[in-house]
Amino acid sequence: RQLDLSGNPLASLSPQAFGEGGSPLEELALRGALRNQSALLGLAALLQAGALRNLSRLELADNGLLVLPAGMFAALPALRHLDLSNNSLVGLRNVSFQGLGQLQSLNLSDNSLGVLRNGTLAQWRGLPALRRIGFGRNAWVCDCAIEDLVAWLKESDQVEGKEALTCAYPEKMLGKALVKINASDLNCSAPVDLPSQLQTSYVFLGIVLALIGAIFLLVLYLNRKGIKKWMHNIRDACRDHMEGYHYRYEINADPRLTNLSSNSDV
Repeated sequence: RQLDLSGNPLASLSPQAFGEGGSPLEELALRGALRNQSALLGLAALLQAGALRNLSRLELADNGLLVLPAGMFAALPALRHLDLSNNSLVGLRNVSFQGLGQLQSLNLSDNSLGVLRNGTLAQWRGLPALRRIGFGRNAWVCDCAIEDLVAWLKESDQVEGKEALTCAYPEKMLGKALVKINASDLNCSAPVDLPSQLQTSYVFLGIVLALIGAIFLLVLYLNRKGIKKWMHNIRDACRDHMEGYHYRYEINADPRLTNLSSNSDV
């Protein structure tokens, strides 16, 4: 009923690793054993197939995990304790906790979580047995996106040591306790409307270009005489140049004129 494979550099897991039928296994420890992506995907396939439906404890700490396969815990109705500590998880957006009605403790300490979305928080609210959640030593980013998490922390009694959770970014919020953050600290009262900003920028750019065009036309109008004279000079110069080419062509085309030109040169 208990199997500890921690510290083994597993390269893969066979679909029949725990038997072809439902396994009686209740506790599985894989601390530091899933650093190979193939082994992680193999475990996810085993769990999703319902091979470990009797599992009550699953330890996946110390594996350097960045993300978890979607629906990895969907077929674990008896799971009570899930340990995901000391990994590098950056988010839980693709992780579903629905169906874990027996889950009592969830350890997410020592990861790289910056924010938790309202969808994940709503799932935890719907787990009646969940009483202990560990969040310590994560890199919380205290900007507008953290409002949902802060509101949930203030009203929830599921998080252990929530008073010790502090901001890691930005610098002005460094070290500030999450439960003490107010809306005024985040300055989110006026949301940024990016399409409106772009539209305003385009209008301003159009006005600037129109102004430049008007100035250019005004300069042309004020200097119309000089421009006309300059164009006439260019026309006369081109005409003289073309007449010179025409004269040389006539000389080259008539042998008599060619001889006359040669004698004149002599």
